[in-house]
Amino acid sequence: MTLQDIGSIGELVGALATVATLAYLAVQVRQNSIQLDESARLTRLSHSARQVDSFSRHRHLMAQPGNAELYIRGLESYSALNAAEKVRFRALLEEYFFAYRATFERLKLGYDYPNWTVQARTAALVLKTTGGAEWWNDRKTIFGQEFAQEMEKQARSEDTN
Repeated sequence: MTLQDIGSIGELVGALATVATLAYLAVQVRQNSIQLDESARLTRLSHSARQVDSFSRHRHLMAQPGNAELYIRGLESYSALNAAEKVRFRALLEEYFFAYRATFERLKLGYDYPNWTVQARTAALVLKTTGGAEWWNDRKTIFGQEFAQEMEKQARSEDTN
């Protein structure tokens, strides 16, 4: 066997090793893509579960004795509530609007919420009540400027519908 034959065998072995390495990398890339897709799916499910939990907490609060009545009176006139009632009313509405804000923040991150406009308009209906508007003017800064602007835009759009 000549030196040239040994070189040819070395080139063949090198080519086979390159092909094997590329095949291995292709399998690894495919497995990584599958894992990333699964991770993204689980993240979306987790976000949906957190959204449901947030609104469930609000529904639980509304089911507590006296809270529904307080909510109705507060929406009629926030300023007519006494100090203790204002604290409870704020807690009810803040729980509700923080849930919407969390959804809004996830939407900004690129998560798909096809029913966001309907949800936002539902929340904006609160702001169209006398008491809701009074509460919002007092507390909107705690939600951040961008979310506050979005809610006010939704409330204005309800005026035209």
